[in-house]
Amino acid sequence: MNPGDLLLHLNPLLLLASLAAGALHLRDGDPEKRLLQRVSLGLLLGSLTASLLLLGSYFYRTALEFEYVADYSAIELPLRYKLAGVWAGRDGTLLIWCWAAALALNWELWRGASGDAGGSSASKDARRRGDAHQQRVLVLFASGILLALAAIQLAINPFTLSDPVPTAGRGLNPLLQSPWMTIHPPIVFTAYGFAIPVYAAGLAALAVRGDAWLDVGRRWARWFWLLTASALTMGGYWAYTTLGWGGFWAWDPVETAGLLPWLACTTFLHAAVMGKRKRHYALLGPLLAMLVLLLVLLESFVTRGGIWLSVHAFLPTQSESAAQRFMTVMADDASVKGLVLLLSSCLAATGFTTVRAYSRAPPSEPRQREKLEEWLDEDTTFFGAIYTQLLILTVALVLLLMGVNGYLPGFVFETRLALFIALLAALFTVYTLQRWYEPRQLLLYCIATAVASAILGLLLLGARPGSWMAGAALPWAALAGYAALRYLWSFRGKPLLPRLRAWGPYIAHLGIILVALGYGVSYGLDQVETIELEEGSSTEAAGFTVTLDDVVMRPGDENRLEAQFRLHRGDSLVVDGTAARVNTAGTTEWRTLIYLEHHLDRDIYVTLDEAVPGEGDQPSRATLTVRQIPGIMLVWTGALLTTGGMALTIFTDWAPGKQWLRKVGK
Repeated sequence: MNPGDLLLHLNPLLLLASLAAGALHLRDGDPEKRLLQRVSLGLLLGSLTASLLLLGSYFYRTALEFEYVADYSAIELPLRYKLAGVWAGRDGTLLIWCWAAALALNWELWRGASGDAGGSSASKDARRRGDAHQQRVLVLFASGILLALAAIQLAINPFTLSDPVPTAGRGLNPLLQSPWMTIHPPIVFTAYGFAIPVYAAGLAALAVRGDAWLDVGRRWARWFWLLTASALTMGGYWAYTTLGWGGFWAWDPVETAGLLPWLACTTFLHAAVMGKRKRHYALLGPLLAMLVLLLVLLESFVTRGGIWLSVHAFLPTQSESAAQRFMTVMADDASVKGLVLLLSSCLAATGFTTVRAYSRAPPSEPRQREKLEEWLDEDTTFFGAIYTQLLILTVALVLLLMGVNGYLPGFVFETRLALFIALLAALFTVYTLQRWYEPRQLLLYCIATAVASAILGLLLLGARPGSWMAGAALPWAALAGYAALRYLWSFRGKPLLPRLRAWGPYIAHLGIILVALGYGVSYGLDQVETIELEEGSSTEAAGFTVTLDDVVMRPGDENRLEAQFRLHRGDSLVVDGTAARVNTAGTTEWRTLIYLEHHLDRDIYVTLDEAVPGEGDQPSRATLTVRQIPGIMLVWTGALLTTGGMALTIFTDWAPGKQWLRKVGK
């Protein structure tokens, strides 16, 4: 047994020891059992860290005696792509997932141990004891989920030896040889790890009394939200610049499944606000926290199971029905089978605890609302926003499930979700501006915005497919954007710490507004034309005069077929560039290298679809796709604001961050 094998088999044993010690400590309060639990989880984190470092060292020296290294590395690869092979397959990414979860559990266990001091009154003492008990139950639940993942890791062991040992590695897929590959997957699976304490917090909230779950859930949900938003942005830009399809989002099943946990986490964080302030959503809040991990597990199944027809497919063939594909993968892949069992177990635990908590909850008295002010007050609009987010999540999930037997085009999602997104913008506006405007006035603003959105959408409807989105999005983005800016402006004179604490969430909201507007404009008003040209000829396409100058084949280890072209607008030269297609010598698969120019108002995006170099009297020929994509910078700017706003929120809630800001703000 090699050292990596030994470490992976040690992990479940450490988790079993931790679970046993934690359970015994809950029963009898023996501090030695508590210490054993902390030591076991500390050793687990050390073991997982050593496993990752060991695997990284094998990729560094291209140790082909390991099957996983041979599958995702080669001697000639640059160092950064050798190391990126660690997370190029599911074996390594699951290891990162487990490591991140162990990191979070150790943080919570030691943090809880440092906060076990007594209080100044009997009521505070009782509350603190309840919180400590709930926090220990939370760690036990999370350890149980991590034990299941550690068991699945044994089925997809990255330290399995090759038989026979190959003379050369297969290398990294050329599409994965991107700088984004070095950071995108680790961020995704670190976020997955942080979803485990979020789930455990929700489960503990419904299982035992206490308030500890809310702080734990919010803390790791914020990190999950930030990392997932960053990963979605990176993945979108990676697809935009690497795949050559001219878009950053295609509602592919794997993309959609990746969005769902982020939507659930967004809804939970909003519910947690009122849970902290007014103790609202005592049942819904924990349920939303648990939903985050459930959707993470679903996303992992969608990605790795190969059941959905996707560009991210992992099965060699997708010609069978969805049911047949499911049966095939369940029979042949022990890791996917384990993932399905874990998802089923978490669903059962969620359902049982939710029904149990609901049956024990005291009946709530319906609130009487008679005046418009009562229908549009803070609590009601916040409640409406949370449930609208749930509707958006539900519609996206249903459409994902409906697409299991065939690809659903983007307009299906766009047309079904548009109305709910408009409603969410209206509720956000009313909630944010109600301190400065009368409810009746805000309602009139929303009605006027809805009318303007419908008129602009209808006016642009016939221009090109999807153009209605730009017209429909603009009025709502203007109204919601004004609400966010008005809120930010109102805190301009406050001390630095409270100002930044208030700004963080609304900077994130402003970013989401810009992303939604950028989506509508870039996909609604883009100009796309595919043209076929001979050398020296010109034609009109996407608002330009396109001229093909030459087609050149440059042979080598990586064959490169280049089309040299120019774009004119009137007499002005706009672009003198090259688009290309490349393939590795001896293979038949070609990939696209795009020509891309970023501008503040638009991107110019050219891809080479086909090309034939000239021979003798035959001129060169090429088929080019030319795109003008307006408003794309709104998407990237909005994404930066979104992640920056959450990072600011985390920083201003961090004790050293608060101390530093107080000192700077004096």
